[in-house]
Amino acid sequence: MIEYKETKLINDNELRPLYESVGWVSYTNEISDLNTLLTNCQLVYSAWHKGELVGLIRTVGDDISIQYIQDILVLPEYQKQGIGAKLLKQVIESSKNIRQLVLMTDGNEENNATIEFYKKQGFRPFDEIGICGLWRMMN
Repeated sequence: MIEYKETKLINDNELRPLYESVGWVSYTNEISDLNTLLTNCQLVYSAWHKGELVGLIRTVGDDISIQYIQDILVLPEYQKQGIGAKLLKQVIESSKNIRQLVLMTDGNEENNATIEFYKKQGFRPFDEIGICGLWRMMN
């Protein structure tokens, strides 16, 4: 049975295997303590199975006009079991008072399944709603 928690108290030894399992090594290579990713987040929900961290979602924002989903990830062997959808639903429920809930993901063809997952959760690509998304890499 999966246990869901709202907490920022997740240590590096629990976070690192989750991030590495999905190939997000830019985090693990550049940050010595991944718990610092959670410190200033607005919301952090996690999924646990038998004491192991199997899923996480975290957001940043101002709690009024915008909330940005920074990360949503699930251990590969736990994917397609509804864990990501449940984590996302928790954020959506907690964010009803916020004007915009935003996320970005890779737009390449290999990521079509992820994009379809977000669409099933009610998210729409910017180009469908007339918004131009821009970003700048800072390093």
